[in-house]
Amino acid sequence: MERLTCINGLRGIAILLVIVHHCAFFTTLQNDPVWMRNPLAALTTNGWTGVNLFFVLSGFVLFLPYARGKRHVARWRDALVFFHHRALRLLPLFYFIGCVALVLAAGSLDPAKFARAAYQLLTFAFATNRYGFMPAVNPPLWSLGVEVLFSLAFPAIVVAFARLGMLRVLAAVLVAALAARIFGRLWSDQLAGPNFFADNIFGRLDEFVIGMVIAQYYATGKLPHWAPWLLAPGVALIAAAWLGFHYSIGVVPPHVTLSLLNLVLDGGIAATMLALLSGCRTANAVLAFPPLQVAGMMCYSLYVWHFIVLGYVAPAQGRAVALLLVAALAAFTYRFIEFRNVPDWRTLFLIPTRIAQAGKAAQPR
Repeated sequence: MERLTCINGLRGIAILLVIVHHCAFFTTLQNDPVWMRNPLAALTTNGWTGVNLFFVLSGFVLFLPYARGKRHVARWRDALVFFHHRALRLLPLFYFIGCVALVLAAGSLDPAKFARAAYQLLTFAFATNRYGFMPAVNPPLWSLGVEVLFSLAFPAIVVAFARLGMLRVLAAVLVAALAARIFGRLWSDQLAGPNFFADNIFGRLDEFVIGMVIAQYYATGKLPHWAPWLLAPGVALIAAAWLGFHYSIGVVPPHVTLSLLNLVLDGGIAATMLALLSGCRTANAVLAFPPLQVAGMMCYSLYVWHFIVLGYVAPAQGRAVALLLVAALAAFTYRFIEFRNVPDWRTLFLIPTRIAQAGKAAQPR
């Protein structure tokens, strides 16, 4: 089994966490104090941490070819080539879903508010707007703003890795990001939803860099021999962070606690990734489950569609219908926008070619 199937499997878990979180976030159960005291509620109240996993995986995937020596940042041209490739990957679907969201919201916004929302969204200005960090027409797109900011910083980080040393850069970024998260929580007491300082590139850069460091160890074959044993501690750290986040709700201002819990969570994600990349067979076999793989491969499309479809369809038709529509729309944009140039669509959905060919051969002529 190709080891990197675990990356697609982790992406699948990340997107399922986010979707479950948004499905459950506004239910009456979430507001019931009895339910809130139930530790199992941490599974639904903390699905947002799938974004942490996305950021770590993004740093890993983007840096992997550089860690393997297949790409370099030695000149400005190299950075421009990276920006070009990154723009082709992110922007077509972003602008497509942005236009869809604006059309859907047009009837509920007056012209001035619509113009402001369109400007903030289509120029990525929301990423620098302290009080509009979440785009009104599709709030989860805030993380795409963070992805874009990281992409702009990526070549400089690659150069810093080469000149200053990977571990020095990691240590500096961990300290700076922790400080940004604490400052962000002090700046705003809001506990729910992204925080402009704590969740923007200032407080999230460490997750991308953690992914880059893991990619370096993986690409150079320097994963420690004991890495497979990190799976259980990694999962335990993630569970501890979830419980900590869950029971922090309503606690008088847990600024430092929340910020430190983010480090615990990211440490758990890093340990789990190291174990999986080292070849934990049972865990990797679970992550290789084809539907989970496809969900991971489609995660970008699923992410940009799920919130607006749930918001418009679920109240009238129910969440089951909404989720089916999310899957259909995501499959469409995944095939025709994200990977429109792939000649055989079956490879995008892991449909074995030999099965498809056998089906054609069995058809009467």
